[in-house]
Amino acid sequence: MLQIRPLNEDLQRKAIEELNEVPTRIHEDLKALRSWIEQQPHLCANTDDQFLIAFLRGCKYSLEKVKKKIDSYYSLKSKFPVPFNIADVADTRFRHIFRLGLFLPLPNPLHDNGPRIFYIHGSLPEMYSVEDAITVKSVLQDIFMLEDDYAVINGLIAIIDLTAFNFSYVFQLTPMVLKKFIAYDYEAMPLRVKAVHYINAPKIYDTVYKIFLPMLPQNHQNRIFFHSSLESLCQNVPLKYLPKDIGGENGSIAEMIDELDKKLDQYQDYFSKRTQWGVDEKLRIGKAKDYNSIKTTPFRIMTGHFAAVRHSRKNEDRKPKLGKNIPWSVEN
Repeated sequence: MLQIRPLNEDLQRKAIEELNEVPTRIHEDLKALRSWIEQQPHLCANTDDQFLIAFLRGCKYSLEKVKKKIDSYYSLKSKFPVPFNIADVADTRFRHIFRLGLFLPLPNPLHDNGPRIFYIHGSLPEMYSVEDAITVKSVLQDIFMLEDDYAVINGLIAIIDLTAFNFSYVFQLTPMVLKKFIAYDYEAMPLRVKAVHYINAPKIYDTVYKIFLPMLPQNHQNRIFFHSSLESLCQNVPLKYLPKDIGGENGSIAEMIDELDKKLDQYQDYFSKRTQWGVDEKLRIGKAKDYNSIKTTPFRIMTGHFAAVRHSRKNEDRKPKLGKNIPWSVEN
């Protein structure tokens, strides 16, 4: 018997129409995927039904894409346990960073049945690094991959409030750090990013944006939007779906932190157990994964070649082609 959480009627319809899910074939699809995992000498992976179906849905049931994504998922976790594979979510340092509330999934999805909304805001005390913050983000991604059907099927929308942006963060983002962050989000995670909305971005962030943009997959570069005001943001994400702290109705930051704090306690055993999963590159048949080589083109920008990047903030205050009456599909 399948150990999978049943979907509500709306999500099941979307899974069938947009993600190519055939309910009567799920057992066979999982069996084929589990068989492939067992045949990989270098790979030791979680083979629970709920874990695997997140990858099948995230890859629209393309088995070849699923194989690549699962391999990347465990390759990155094995090579970079910090920030992607910490085992102790009760650690005092981790919990302190978590309680800053930098990354918060809001309680209600967009339009109540759309993508999950992640609200990203705040700043880090000097004692912590950007990698420390990403550790919290990767833990939350793993939790919502396992239990949030709206995130898995409809994807994610990120709202990034840069009011407290500190330019000192940029100097921590070395080419290697940037590459592994982007590789994890776009090559390893089965949660699809539908749109990223920036608000209150300082002018200096133009420079940062021009550095990061060429590193993103081409089909995601046009999903980034800048807003000069809350009113502009609300044309895309209605106010009621924003946190109460900025005038919305979608949970308060303090309440969300408390709720997620309890959830971390519930997942302590899971995160302790997952250290048994990963890859052993010495056993891989074929070419090993290489996350050390860095494409140099984006970083020439850092030496003064900003004119070479023509894509600037042309998306400022522009409404994306996503709306209440448009299917939440995504081209991968």
